[in-house]
This record gives sequence, structure tokens and C-alpha cells, in this order.
Amino acid sequence: MSDENIMKETTEKLGDSEVKIEGLSNGYRITVKGNKEKLKQNRRVGGAFINLLKQLEKAGYRLPFPFSWILRFWNRYTKP
Repeated sequence: MSDENIMKETTEKLGDSEVKIEGLSNGYRITVKGNKEKLKQNRRVGGAFINLLKQLEKAGYRLPFPFSWILRFWNRYTKP
């Protein structure tokens, strides 16, 4: 499928998974293909990590830069 908005793209193999990154004229698109069960498990681990960051922030702990940035991004991403 050809998309007119794609300016650049690359596909890389990471273990059993394949990651495709497309640079669009208005942003980026990341596609991950691989073992469905393993991807589900990784999403659960990622979700647990985000929940931990939320709880630490709520408790008043100052999060170091990369973690605060990840949490800020996730909060914007999940808003409807």
C-alpha cells in the first residue's frame, strides 16, 4: 500500500519482531509485527511500568527526565 504522505521509511528486524518506521509529512508512524502473544505480554509489562510512574508522581516523587517525559507523552496519548 503506497501512501502519498510518506517521506521516508525504514524496516528493521529486532529479534523475532519487525519494526517499520515511516516519516510522514505530518508526523511519524511506527508499526511492530511479531509474535502476537509476546507483544501482548510486552504491552502488559509496559502498562505496569506506566502505572508505577503514575503512582510515584502521585506520591510526590520527582521523576528523572526520561521518565517524566514518558509519562507526559503517555498522558497526552491516552486522552480521547
